[in-house]
Amino acid sequence: MKNLMLRVALPCILLSILATLNGCKKESQLSPSIDQNVNDSVLLATSPTAVLNVVSTIAGIPNSPGFTNGLAKTAQFNGPGSLQLTKDGSIYMVDTRNNAIRKLSADGNVSTLVLKTPPYYDLQSPSSVGVDDAGNIFVLSRIVDQAGQTYVFDPKGNFVAGYENTYTALGALAKDPYEDFFWFTSHNSIRKYIVNADGSIGRDNVPYDENILTEDETRRGQTFTGLFVGRNRIIYFSIGSRLFEYTPKGTTLQLYPNLNLGSISAIVLNADSRSMYLAADGKIERIENGKLTVLAGPNSSTPDGRDGTGLKADVHASSLALGDHENSLYFSDYSTNTIRKLKLK
Repeated sequence: MKNLMLRVALPCILLSILATLNGCKKESQLSPSIDQNVNDSVLLATSPTAVLNVVSTIAGIPNSPGFTNGLAKTAQFNGPGSLQLTKDGSIYMVDTRNNAIRKLSADGNVSTLVLKTPPYYDLQSPSSVGVDDAGNIFVLSRIVDQAGQTYVFDPKGNFVAGYENTYTALGALAKDPYEDFFWFTSHNSIRKYIVNADGSIGRDNVPYDENILTEDETRRGQTFTGLFVGRNRIIYFSIGSRLFEYTPKGTTLQLYPNLNLGSISAIVLNADSRSMYLAADGKIERIENGKLTVLAGPNSSTPDGRDGTGLKADVHASSLALGDHENSLYFSDYSTNTIRKLKLK
């Protein structure tokens, strides 16, 4: 009887040990590694949790600047920057060094918008673009001597309005989540992108507490580079590596001062405002519950603009757009002159 019990029990014990070891292995694989050389609050997204963080190039020939329309895989850009994802699945972007606004349609074709500017309002070095629900096109541009230029075009590309902001740097555009207009940054102001009766552009300044800014942040030539308006009605903005919020109650706060964010060029949040994504120093970062996770970024060991998973890819993100289903981040890569996608779900 004892021999029989041992013969039955031994396989069970071995299976139990194997299951335990296998379970430990799976648990170890599911835990992201932590780089001890960085701030304790920074988690580096590595495999296999980063299996979802797959970077792929969706438009442009990597490391081949130029000015070519057509199929996404053979199109060329030169300095792609700010981009916007519209309801029909199109991506509009500034092509800074080509002095153009480009469109990547949902069917995978790249075109250049024909914008009919008056001679004295030629489009120069556009920095931000937005397209409203009616198809009107709004552009910010940085021109000579630290001056900024605003443009409004109708859906056919006809010039509607333009205004030069002398010695004023213009930075970012952000779509309002509840109304069909944009906010924009002009020096240290945040305004609605609306044409006034006198032809100037911008009204209803956000009355944030300007005392939160340093002297360097308010000097001429500086402006907010990141701007986003959440569904929680909070306005998020950044300058350099500092991130702020202005709440509906009129409170201005610096966010995450203890996190090493890097120089922020773009901000987006998901619909419930619990996940924040940043483009900073070329990296794509996520902040959830006060924790900073690097999803992708420059890869110094293989600096060739390669696609791949998480930190194995080589990424230099400039602008971000979150897909409607929040399963992907679209971004412009200023180093490879391409438009790329990071899979989140």
